[in-house]
Amino acid sequence: MKRIIFTGDFLRNSEKHNKRYFLWVFKILMPIIKNAISPDIKILCEIKNDAEEKFSREYFYALAGEKDIKECYHKCNFNKLSQEQIEYLKKFLDEDTIIIGSEMYAPLCDLLTSLGCKVFDFAFHSFKLFDDLAFAIYTNDKNVYEQMQKYKVPQEKFYYYANYWKVFMEYNNMIPDDKLQDNSALFIGQTLTDKSVENDEGFLNIEHFENEIKELAKQYSKIYYIPHPYLYKNSKEHIKYIKKNPNVVLLNDVSTYSVIASDKIKKVIGISTSMLYEAKYFNKDVQYFLKPLFNIDASFEQHSYTSIFEDYWNPKFWADVLSPICDVNFDVEDANYFKGTSNKLRNIRDLYWGYESLDPIKRIPNFQEVIKRLYVRYIARKL
Repeated sequence: MKRIIFTGDFLRNSEKHNKRYFLWVFKILMPIIKNAISPDIKILCEIKNDAEEKFSREYFYALAGEKDIKECYHKCNFNKLSQEQIEYLKKFLDEDTIIIGSEMYAPLCDLLTSLGCKVFDFAFHSFKLFDDLAFAIYTNDKNVYEQMQKYKVPQEKFYYYANYWKVFMEYNNMIPDDKLQDNSALFIGQTLTDKSVENDEGFLNIEHFENEIKELAKQYSKIYYIPHPYLYKNSKEHIKYIKKNPNVVLLNDVSTYSVIASDKIKKVIGISTSMLYEAKYFNKDVQYFLKPLFNIDASFEQHSYTSIFEDYWNPKFWADVLSPICDVNFDVEDANYFKGTSNKLRNIRDLYWGYESLDPIKRIPNFQEVIKRLYVRYIARKL
């Protein structure tokens, strides 16, 4: 019997963590997908086998002798899984399983592929400037991949939105050119603990790239640094390092997008931040110190994530893209429930990030924002 299992990165993160941070998206998508598929297909929000036995993350790692398992960001060595671990996974996952996951990334997707599963990996798209959050979607089935290409967002749309927002910021006097020198570079900071900045040595930040910064300082008048908007809570030592670095100028209380839009900024650099992806549509030279989080809109063989916007709110989309791998309802309603609306996803968990400075509602100062900015200024003065 075919099964669709909604999950997150169930080896890296605990079930509790996945439910809190990832599975809420699928609660919205589930009624749409149900309408698009055969009623004989079982839908699960946790990994179970036909006997209703539930997958145990703790037991999986215990099979390899691991006991102290982190609730989130636990590192799984996919190249050294024991045969016992593989056999345990096979009790739950096989060729009748369709996995629709959130931010699982390549190693886990490859493992699921080796077990015979059909895979969809959903991730919030690196481009955050549309009227709501878009998705980047990976699939390991080539026929499904080909179906999705009909819905791919054209490159012209990314450039158009970036240009729109640049004009918007220009005519609303939001671009801080008075604070910037010509021929400068911008380093965009990220949170200090996130798998997007993780390599074999641990979690990376600007402090790991001192030599690269020195070389860039020879080419550009200034290198500006903007911290991640959520970093103010734990940034004291990090910011202190940046303020002591003679090659870096800390920028506070400015919108990252407004700095990217400035013609004085010639290069945008960072570790893996999605804003580097966005900066290229503002016609900036871009440099990743690590690598992009996703390989977006490449060929199927390159583990590519396809840019999709709004179509996933239409049951017809799901009937179309799932048709190569399961029985679907082709008579399902062809109607996009959220087409032309804004912020349906952003508002559920307040996922605005840098877009907050552009949104007409969020631009209105509120008490929490005032407190946050006062706190950032207080910390900056103390350092």
